[in-house]
Amino acid sequence: MTQNVLLLGTSRQLRIISALTIREVRLRNSKHAFHQLFDLGEALVFILVHWIIFNVMHRQLMIGDSLLIFISTGVMPVLFFRTISIRAATAVEASKGVTSIPLVGALDYSIARSFVEFLAFTLTFSLFFAMASAFGASRFSLPTNYEALIQFIFLVTLFAFGIGLINSFITFLFPLWKFIWGMFSRVQIFFSAVFYIPEYMPPQIKYYVSFNPIMQFVSLFRTAFYPTYPTHLISLNYMIVWTVCALVIGLALERTLRNHRHH
Repeated sequence: MTQNVLLLGTSRQLRIISALTIREVRLRNSKHAFHQLFDLGEALVFILVHWIIFNVMHRQLMIGDSLLIFISTGVMPVLFFRTISIRAATAVEASKGVTSIPLVGALDYSIARSFVEFLAFTLTFSLFFAMASAFGASRFSLPTNYEALIQFIFLVTLFAFGIGLINSFITFLFPLWKFIWGMFSRVQIFFSAVFYIPEYMPPQIKYYVSFNPIMQFVSLFRTAFYPTYPTHLISLNYMIVWTVCALVIGLALERTLRNHRHH
């Protein structure tokens, strides 16, 4: 009996999230298509601009045979995390228009919105790396370590979603936090091993940098493309702990916020 109720509840929630996902896709394609393209275009422009700058500066290649692919494999994970965390946070606030529908909650809308962003970024960057490979940009344009790639996608998506829920709660208490986080998440790209390999840094700096979870995710993502990428600082257990903590705390705070609004 309990199992049937659980299956029925899970099936119902999946249908709700699927319906919200379709709604979000249609909404973006009709009203916010330009904004969606702007977000994705911003990521590609950021990559290309830094590629040009480093080429002009004659930046020495640290690994692989293409500076463009090296920069891309660093920028993509950070922007992926940033975008999903922001969408998850803003979805809780923007869910008032759908939570009036019976059985639909703010968490459902946050999941649907994050999933749409996940699909958009995944498709865009898959196309980017596929085109880079087709034009012979690098021998490392396509991933070869699919285990590392799957680990990265699974962990960073849940981590970003959890951080988004935490940020939605903080924003409710302190509205200015929304802008602070937006600025911080942009600056984060310069402290997350995007333009360098942390293992090659001085020991004192390397030690402190290793505690940055985003750096860990960037390094894990790069191991999917570069078979010889240094892995001394990568800790899968460390990333799992961060992901579980962010998700559990985020879900707890979302429930607290939900109860507060109902009262």
